[in-house]
Amino acid sequence: MATVAHRGANLSRSLLAALVAAALLTSACGSSSQIDTVAGPSPAKCGLQLTAEGAPFPAAGGSGSLRIDTARECRWSAKTDAPWVTIAQPAEGQGEGAVRFSVGANGEATPRTGAISVNDQRLEISQAGKPCELTVSSNHESVDGAGGDLSVNVRASAAQCAWTASSSVSWISIVAGREGRGSGAVTFHVEAVVGPPRTGNLTIAGQNVQVDQGTGCSYAIGVDTFSVESAGGDRQVPVTTSAGCPWTAESRVPWITVTSGATGSGPGVASFRVAPADTAARTGTLSVAGRTVTVTQSPGCTYAVGAETFSVDAAGGDRQVAVTAGPGCAWTAESRVPWITIASGASGSGAGAVVFRVAASDGPGRSGTLIVAGRTITVSQALGCTYSIAPGAVNVSAQAGTTTIQVDAGAGCAWTASSALPWATITGGASGSGPGQVQIATAANDGPARSGTIAIAGRSLSVAQASGCTFTIAPSSQDLAGDGGNVAASVTTATACPWTVSTAADWITVATPSGTGPGQASFTVKPNLSPPRSGTVSIAGRPFAVNQASQCSWLLLPPFHEFGDGGGNGNVLVIVSGACSWTAVSNASWIQITAGSSGVGNGLLQFVVPRNTGGQRTGTITVAGQSYVVRQQGVTSDVR
Repeated sequence: MATVAHRGANLSRSLLAALVAAALLTSACGSSSQIDTVAGPSPAKCGLQLTAEGAPFPAAGGSGSLRIDTARECRWSAKTDAPWVTIAQPAEGQGEGAVRFSVGANGEATPRTGAISVNDQRLEISQAGKPCELTVSSNHESVDGAGGDLSVNVRASAAQCAWTASSSVSWISIVAGREGRGSGAVTFHVEAVVGPPRTGNLTIAGQNVQVDQGTGCSYAIGVDTFSVESAGGDRQVPVTTSAGCPWTAESRVPWITVTSGATGSGPGVASFRVAPADTAARTGTLSVAGRTVTVTQSPGCTYAVGAETFSVDAAGGDRQVAVTAGPGCAWTAESRVPWITIASGASGSGAGAVVFRVAASDGPGRSGTLIVAGRTITVSQALGCTYSIAPGAVNVSAQAGTTTIQVDAGAGCAWTASSALPWATITGGASGSGPGQVQIATAANDGPARSGTIAIAGRSLSVAQASGCTFTIAPSSQDLAGDGGNVAASVTTATACPWTVSTAADWITVATPSGTGPGQASFTVKPNLSPPRSGTVSIAGRPFAVNQASQCSWLLLPPFHEFGDGGGNGNVLVIVSGACSWTAVSNASWIQITAGSSGVGNGLLQFVVPRNTGGQRTGTITVAGQSYVVRQQGVTSDVR
C-alpha cells in the first residue's frame, strides 16, 4: 500500500506540473488569440488607433486630420473638450475613417492643449502660444562724463512674456529690472568717466541698447508711435540733435522700409513706408536715432467664399462653403433663417470651411440667407408640399346633406377642390392654402345607390350615396281556393329602382323574379291537396301573404276524447272528401301517437294517454290542420 501511495503522489505532482505549463503557455499566447461571436464585435476587437496629421499647431492655428484605424464593423464618434478645436462633420462613422478638424488662432503667449476623444481613446492636440513681441523705448542712450542713472522701457505683447536685462561692460550696472514679465522698465547706472569717451552695450529684452558716454550728443524724435491703415503709406520721423551728431534709421520688420534718412548728422528727417496688409492687425518697429518707433497697422483681411448661391431640394441636407482668408484673419458664420443652421465652422481664422444644414421642407419653395465671412450666401429650397385628406372616402345617406373633408397641408401650400358629379357640389373650400376644410353638399337621392369621385388637393375622394328607392305593392295579400291559380301585384317605385320577387314556399312559383321601376310581379299557386296553407312572397322587399284553402274537407270522429285519471287508448277516424294528404302531430307531451300519424284520404289515428297523477289537464292533436281536443281528469282524494 505504501508503494502505491508513493506512485500516486508522483503522478499527482506530474499532472500538476503539466497543468501549470499549459496555463503558462496559454497566457503567453493570449495576445494573439481571438474569440469570434455572432453577438457583435467585442470591446477588444473594437479597439481604436488614432493618428493625427498636421499637429502640433502654431499660434495662428490651422487644420488637421485625425486618422482612425479599427475593425470595419466597429462604430465610433469623435468629440472635443477644447472650444478652440472645431470638428468638421461627419463626426461619426464605422470602420476605418478620418475626421477633419480646425484649430483657432491662439491670442495668448501661453501654449495650450486640448484633446479629441474618439470613443474611449483620447488624442492630445497642442498649440504654441503667440510669439512674444518685445520692444524697448530706446536702442541708443547718451550720457555725459559724469554718468548717472538712466531708464529704458520694455514693451511686451503679453503679460506672460519674460525678459532679462544685462550689461556687457563693468562701468554700466543694472539697478532695477534685471528680470521681468510683461511691460516694465530697466534702470541702469553709468559710472563717471575720467578718460576718453567710451561706448558700452546693454541687452534688454533681447534688444541691444548702446550707451555712449562723453560724446555730448543727445537725440530726440518727434513721434514714436504711428497708427497706419491697412492700405499702408509713407510716414516721417523728425530727428532733433546737435549739429555734427550722427544717427541712423533702420526697420526691424520686412513690411516697413526706410525710404530716406537711413543715415544722418544733426537735425533731420527719417522717412519710412508701410506696405499694404492683407492679414490681421500687426505691429512692427524701427529704430531712429537710437529711439524705438512703433508702427501699428489696421487689419487688411480680405475674404472670399467658394459659392454664394445654393439650390437644395425639399429633403434638405448639408452643404459646405469654402472660405479664403489671410493667416490670422478671423471670420464667423451665422444663419438669418431658422430652417438653416450652422453645423460646423461657426467661427474660424484664415482659410477654412463652413458646413450648414438645411431642414426638410413640407411647404412651398423658400429662400433664406446666411452670412459667411461677411459674404451673403443665398439658399433656395424647392417645393416640399404634401397633401392628405381625411376621410379618404365617405358614405352618405339618401337624404340631402353636407359633408366636411379635412385637408392637411404645410403652411403656404395651395390646393383646390372640384366636383364633376351633378349630385355632389363644392359649397365651401373650393381653394385654400395650408390646412383647411372642404364642404360637399349631396342632393337627395330617390333612385338606386350611386357613387363617384371628387378631386381635393390632388387626391381622389370616393363618395357613395345610399339608395333612395321606396316601394309599395298592391294588393298586399291574396286568398285562393284549393285549385290554386295565378296572382299579380303592382309595384310602385321610382324609375330605375330595381326590385326582386322571391318566396320560400315550394308551392308558389315566381313568374317575374325581378324588375326595374314601376311594374307588376306575378306568380303561380299550385293546387292544394293538403290542409289549408299560408305562404309569403317577398316583392320589392315587401311581404305579400298568400292564403290557400284545401281542395278537400276533413271530418274527425269522435269530435273529441275524454279520459279518466287512469288514462287509456284513443282512436280518431279521419274522413277525407278527396285524395288529400294529412298529418297528425301531438301538441302535449302526455299524448303519444301510436299509429296513423299521416295518411292520404280516409284513415285512423291512434294515440295513448298515460295515468294522470296530477290535476285535470287538456291537450290537443293537430290533425289535417285541425285541433283535436283531448281531456283527462285529475286524481281525486277521499275526505273522511
